[in-house]
Amino acid sequence: MSSALVIDNHRGIRATAIAALLKFVGINEVRVATTAAEALTELRTQSADLVMLDLERADLPADAVVEEIVTTYPTTRVLVLSAVAGAAERALLGGAHGFVDKGDGIDGMEHSVRAVMNGYAVFPQSSLPTIRRAASAPGDPTRVLSRRELTVLRLLAAGHSNKAISVVLGISNKTVSSHKSSVMTKLGFRSLIDLAEFARRHQLVG
Repeated sequence: MSSALVIDNHRGIRATAIAALLKFVGINEVRVATTAAEALTELRTQSADLVMLDLERADLPADAVVEEIVTTYPTTRVLVLSAVAGAAERALLGGAHGFVDKGDGIDGMEHSVRAVMNGYAVFPQSSLPTIRRAASAPGDPTRVLSRRELTVLRLLAAGHSNKAISVVLGISNKTVSSHKSSVMTKLGFRSLIDLAEFARRHQLVG
């Protein structure tokens, strides 16, 4: 039996339509979380074969949520929905398995869900330059960070405390501190102001 977790802060018509679509393509169990933090907590107790989320999240940086899911749950497929410019590239670099432009409607979503669940990556052709740039940019300072360190950096830059990050990621406060210290050392930061400015300059937070 396959399962999906949809992160949608509006349990309304769209969430209902997505749930109906997922069941139509053969996903037996569909759950809905209203916040990214709720979804991460739920995944720790009940896994999902597919997670669908909109990059326009309010409670947590969505890029960090994508990174956390693909890092912690490697068998879970992640499909990003968005209508924001550059969202496909962000989803791709974050490790998502596919992207759906919300303007494409349910038909476009059905194709992407089927492809992602069958092991394919689904991104628009316009994302190809991003792949090429990433492959030819060894000087990118974020490359010295592990995916978890990058996630912690995003959350710190968004103003979350060590304690809040430990709750969201399900790790100890000590582990968060260790990741934070590693980020500060690797990137040569002297303060959280340096970290926040770096995140802004490299567009690591929305």
